[in-house]
Amino acid sequence: MNDVNHEKIENLALSILDSYNITEPVVDVTKIAKDKGIEIKEISMPTGYNEVAGFYDKDQKTIYIEASDKPSRKLFTIAHELGHIFLEHTNYGVLFRIPKKDANYIKEEKEANSFAANLLMPVNMVFDYMEKYNLSHSDYKKMSDIFGVPIVAMKMRLEDHLK
Repeated sequence: MNDVNHEKIENLALSILDSYNITEPVVDVTKIAKDKGIEIKEISMPTGYNEVAGFYDKDQKTIYIEASDKPSRKLFTIAHELGHIFLEHTNYGVLFRIPKKDANYIKEEKEANSFAANLLMPVNMVFDYMEKYNLSHSDYKKMSDIFGVPIVAMKMRLEDHLK
């Protein structure tokens, strides 16, 4: 059973993109965060948290991301943490770098991933760029480069939502 309202999350992400007049990739998530009064800090995760990609500290109003991650991973991590903030989650953990099957994530993590995907790779924008560059669903590497997202994120987006 899918307990995530993807349509509601998609509409929220689209309204945020619209409010910032964002119509093309790469989505500037740092601008969105800063506008919300949220600082972004790159750190080396403490011992024992090697697989953590990021987390949000509500008290400090700061999103912490792993400094050694690739820019595409950092972008997705920030968008994921913004998802928790915009979706007003109160119960969630840290974002792990190791992708798990969605079934293994708690609801809040699934929702934050859905938000990040919809914010960074909105369906209409993806279709527009596929058409613009004459790309197919199997061109997820090229599409991930265009959108600045991890290859696995674009591949999942194309496989799950756009076929």
